[in-house]
Amino acid sequence: MTDPRLQGPAGGRAVMKGETPRVAAWVATAGVGAVWALLGTRSLWFDELYALHAAGLPWRELMTFLRLHDAHPPLYPLLLKAWVHLFGSSELSLRAPSALAGVAAAWGAWALARNGCGTTAAAVASLTLASSPLFLEAAADATRYALLACGFVWAGYETLRVLQEPGRGLWRLVLIGAALLYTHYLGSVLASSLLAFAAWQGGWRGLRRVAGALAGSLLFFAPWLPVLWFHMTSGRMAPPWRPAATPSLVLDVLHVGGFGGRVMGTASYHLASSAPLGVKVLLAAPVALVLALAAVRACRTCPEAARLAVCCVVLPALVLGGASAWSGRTVSYPRYFSFSVPYLALLVGAALEARCPSAGSAAPRVVAGLWVLVVALALWSLGEWAARPAAGAGDRKSLAAVLKPRLRAGDSVLVYPQWEFLGLDYYLPQLRGQYVVLPSVWEPAVPERIARTVREEAQRSARVWVVQANPMAPAHFEALYRRLSHTHRVSLFWEFDGVRLTLFVRRPGTR
Repeated sequence: MTDPRLQGPAGGRAVMKGETPRVAAWVATAGVGAVWALLGTRSLWFDELYALHAAGLPWRELMTFLRLHDAHPPLYPLLLKAWVHLFGSSELSLRAPSALAGVAAAWGAWALARNGCGTTAAAVASLTLASSPLFLEAAADATRYALLACGFVWAGYETLRVLQEPGRGLWRLVLIGAALLYTHYLGSVLASSLLAFAAWQGGWRGLRRVAGALAGSLLFFAPWLPVLWFHMTSGRMAPPWRPAATPSLVLDVLHVGGFGGRVMGTASYHLASSAPLGVKVLLAAPVALVLALAAVRACRTCPEAARLAVCCVVLPALVLGGASAWSGRTVSYPRYFSFSVPYLALLVGAALEARCPSAGSAAPRVVAGLWVLVVALALWSLGEWAARPAAGAGDRKSLAAVLKPRLRAGDSVLVYPQWEFLGLDYYLPQLRGQYVVLPSVWEPAVPERIARTVREEAQRSARVWVVQANPMAPAHFEALYRRLSHTHRVSLFWEFDGVRLTLFVRRPGTR
């Protein structure tokens, strides 16, 4: 006999296959496809170039590189390597796997809302995803976050099915859980969220089944555990360039997670907020209200879906926020929360589900009104993103277009930080090996090494180009620019959304 705690709102599976119109899910699919097609040729940003560099290494070197230079598990680089081998490395091609993962996540959110609540929930969840800049940007970037969101939403779907159907096999959840762990180290936190939901919804019996499946996932992940330990003990998990955490970080997360930010100077996927505190609070208010009211109503009308959404949103947020508070550094980058957007969409959809018993006539209208306001802000944010798609991420494509016709024989090109050469390799392959990469590890001896390299290049070349991206330690800034300004003057300067190109020309009479 089925435990009543494991049943959906209708006493079993909430909606049978075929009942829900798939129009909203196809709208979400079209949204991901449109963003990929329209913005997929914008300049690659650092994380994308880094992933491409890793994917381009020989198979034997790739795992060593990921151990020494990355701080994430290997699934995404391995998939990208196979993809590039088959389809090439154009900007659209590099971003296509994320777009496909985004489409799969949209359909996963639709299936999860349909199964856990009903038809209206499925439609609202799909439309919410289709308007979410955070979700769409993750689905249009050659990074691992769309894959993480896809794995998380389907893991939630499979967990729900396992609890609803005691006889259901566990192998799907085992494999999806292993994929989560191999996609990002946050996968362990996300798996813990599913365990919390299993205990809340299914009691000891439900927890035992889900825990058994995820234990199987951990066995698949065991070969990577020594690398995880190395990353933790070598400081790879706490890089020095993380900015200090501020009290307004919570507001930034609400902005970016709720409507994508960018509106009136709020934080975005890449940019820090420049908005006054009053504007931040004002724009965060509708997001916080719609989520709070949706959670209250959903817990009364679709408790199963609401419990899953709450566990999968709140617990990871507490872990990331707690890590930021404990370390004093920004661990909870707002863009990290892209994995939670399908569950935020599920929460709103569950609150507006027409099949569920009413929790008061005014409640759904208030939630719907706030949801429309947040969607309007999201569309505004999408417009801002379309107007400046590389804002904060660096427009290395435009930089290369400016630098290429101006280079002369004998020019020196200095690159800072050290991995910024990836942009030149991609957009100016003819310059490969002809630039000088400045050291950028934040250690006491590095400024002297920078100054020595700059002095040698300044003596050798009358024209010195500097390609520089943030972050840059103050001591490194002085070692580079003060030393170079002794013998050279600035002749040309460009700013490309966070990446700078400067031409220094030797002063007359200096050497």
